[in-house]
Amino acid sequence: MRSETFCLITADSTHQIMKLEKLILENNIKVRIIPVPKEITANCGLSIKFDISNLEEIKLLLPKKTSDFCLYNVEKSGLKKHVSKI
Repeated sequence: MRSETFCLITADSTHQIMKLEKLILENNIKVRIIPVPKEITANCGLSIKFDISNLEEIKLLLPKKTSDFCLYNVEKSGLKKHVSKI
């Protein structure tokens, strides 16, 4: 059974996700935009997926008004997912 652990960032708008993705990529951190998992509610339906090892670096890049964004830790094992807010 394949296991994977990663982090997600969600926001209320697609514009916020696209803008943040650009900023993170400019800082040479590998990220990918994916649909928000059904376990998470977000208005825009998109999230940024990144490796948990980049969490602290990405937190520093988030705008001062971090209430616009939510961070999640996702542990995936086979078809099961455990999602927790960071």
